[in-house]
Amino acid sequence: MRKSIVFCLFFLFSISAFALDIKGISVDAESAKCITCHQDMNVATKVHDQWAESAHAKNGVGCLDCHEAEQGEFDAINHYGQFVGTHPTPKDCAKCHEEEVEQNTKSKHAYPFWLYAPADRAVFEPIIGTKQGCEQCHNVSAFWPDGSVGECDVCHSKHTFDLAQAHNPYTCGECHLGPDHPQIEIYIESKHGNIFTTKMAQGKLNLDFNTKKTGDTPLDFPVCTTCHMDAINGLKSTHNVSERLSWESQAPWSYRTIWFEEELGSWKDKQERMKTACKACHAPNFVEDYFLVYDLVNLQYNEIRRAFVYWVKLYEKKGLIKPLKAKTANGSMKKFSNTVINASWYTTASEIMYNSWHHEGRRFRMGAAMQGADYVQWHGIWELQHNLQEMIAWGAEHGVEEAKKIYESDSPTKFYPYKLYDFPGGLYGLYTEEQYSVPALYKIIPNYWKMVKANVEQAYKKGFLTKAEWERWLERYNNRDKYLGKKFGKHKIFEDYKKRKAKELNLKDKNSALYKTIKIGLPSPIITDIK
Repeated sequence: MRKSIVFCLFFLFSISAFALDIKGISVDAESAKCITCHQDMNVATKVHDQWAESAHAKNGVGCLDCHEAEQGEFDAINHYGQFVGTHPTPKDCAKCHEEEVEQNTKSKHAYPFWLYAPADRAVFEPIIGTKQGCEQCHNVSAFWPDGSVGECDVCHSKHTFDLAQAHNPYTCGECHLGPDHPQIEIYIESKHGNIFTTKMAQGKLNLDFNTKKTGDTPLDFPVCTTCHMDAINGLKSTHNVSERLSWESQAPWSYRTIWFEEELGSWKDKQERMKTACKACHAPNFVEDYFLVYDLVNLQYNEIRRAFVYWVKLYEKKGLIKPLKAKTANGSMKKFSNTVINASWYTTASEIMYNSWHHEGRRFRMGAAMQGADYVQWHGIWELQHNLQEMIAWGAEHGVEEAKKIYESDSPTKFYPYKLYDFPGGLYGLYTEEQYSVPALYKIIPNYWKMVKANVEQAYKKGFLTKAEWERWLERYNNRDKYLGKKFGKHKIFEDYKKRKAKELNLKDKNSALYKTIKIGLPSPIITDIK
């Protein structure tokens, strides 16, 4: 061991420069000392190979350019007579990448969402559970003692800092996945993800590009960075992933973002940026309709959310849910729950309250943003509706008369104890009338569209929709017979389909497929009937 240390010291303090070549990269003298010592000590020996493949290595950026430190700095250690920093931070990166670091610092990636922990996970689980859990992802917003914010290598793995890796959706999917923010699953389900995986399987995928230099993406389909970061269709590249986001759709309530609006502009400006990205591939009419429907999804979520808040506040008022509180180490009493976020955790209603925004509510909204149909539907609105009925049923079981009245109702309107938004017709085309003959509320409520119009108009007047969106919605409303298929009548093949369906499902016909299935008549007894 002593020989190894002497060997390292010899190289560290050697005045003479010497040549070292790794994967065709000529290594500078100072970096060569570090590398040779690490290799001899058998410490992180693959780091050098990773570095040799990087743009840093090709541009002469060596070990001390990132790791050099002054005595007294928070991460400085005396490493065989040379002070080095064990944790290079965005402040170090800013020496070369000042613009990118500044942009990232002003993005929601840099915002410390772990500040919400007392109202979220920290009350409900031992904190050790977050060390390799939440913290691993939320270090993207690490607050460093040198005043910098973030962790660049969350996306640009040390020591390669590979652009291709940063552009790969699965890199984003390290954090953006799971029941509460499943963007990678949504992306892969979407047509965008379908194209990505197909190109990858065909070997036609090259993600090693820099749109800051080229001014546009070479891809003819989007990866995550295409929409949120890359230069495209006249937009400049950015490391501020919030520049093109107009909703805070991860929050308990969807609200229009005002994040750094003094620099980024209003939510309308941010929305226009995202639309500009979309219009690189999609027709303007589709993009405008898509954003209108997405906006209505967020507004509809808020009304469902309002219903959850109503019930949980009622249950707390009636003493069915009690706020958590405890005496802290300094002797003061403190509440450790938030009625409208987690409802004190310990009841079925509490879990429903939390999951309905943190899980199902997010999936409903995020699926709508990213063309993930199953996440809008079965993982989203379906689960939200189920949760709301469970919330009401819980109140009924605990003697709340208002909840019992809804719970015991036999009308399908019981599933809608909130106000509604809608959009006349479909998003993807014009269809015949059969497509809109199913929704129960279209059949039950005679003034349905008049009610919906009043709600959409109020959202516009309150500043949640643009004038152009309101006029777009109004055009559909004024021509709803067209958009709801009534002008086109019945599809010529529909009657044939109905006849075929009736033939298959006719329980009076012993030759029908359904009759034969139900009446198969197996001869053996059911196992549990055997004595």
